[in-house]
Amino acid sequence: MKHFEVVSLDMFQTLVNVDSRIEQIWKPILSNIYTQEVANECAQLLLSYFLEYWAQMKNTQQFFLMKEVYERSFVSVFEHLNLSYDSIAANKSLFEEHTLSEFYEDTLEFLNRISEEYKICIVSDADDAMIPSFYTNYGIRMFTSEQFQSYKNDENNIMFKEMLKFFNTDPGKVLHIGDSVSDIVGANREGITTCWLNRNKRTWEHQVKPDYVIESLNDLEGIL
Repeated sequence: MKHFEVVSLDMFQTLVNVDSRIEQIWKPILSNIYTQEVANECAQLLLSYFLEYWAQMKNTQQFFLMKEVYERSFVSVFEHLNLSYDSIAANKSLFEEHTLSEFYEDTLEFLNRISEEYKICIVSDADDAMIPSFYTNYGIRMFTSEQFQSYKNDENNIMFKEMLKFFNTDPGKVLHIGDSVSDIVGANREGITTCWLNRNKRTWEHQVKPDYVIESLNDLEGIL
């Protein structure tokens, strides 16, 4: 079994659940037509536009803040639904709700357990304004895409390089845990051991494979 020195974590959908804020995000926007079902559909529509524009912007080889991608996505959502709502105001609310995302039931126990034994960091494709503040309670080092003008799966791998430089450690002594393809591919490219958190029992369909697959942070006990 490998001896890890650093545990690197994704933030959203790994430690905190953004979906827990869907009601608070969409109720002011949808107003009298709000239902949980409609809100969920709108959230999926926003995500689909986000992924479309995200791919387009990445192809330009330039860095874009999440704020820019989400604002453009909200404009398309409101046009699609024929809603009259300010995309900037909607985006501000989205970011605020990101900071209030609820913990998964396994998060706090996991953080309390590993914080005594490992150096911990969070590597997140996010603007600084999206990040919940709880990480400061654990002395966790935060690496965001806004700080480094880069994303986890960029070819130059700046975020993971900077993380390794900060801890002055060998990639093999770092375990990175996340729910996305970017987490696994980006960390793998830098030689970091990877763990895919598959809470929703999805199928992995990508060439680069994670070193470990878990369905809960509680499953890490056997790995750490």
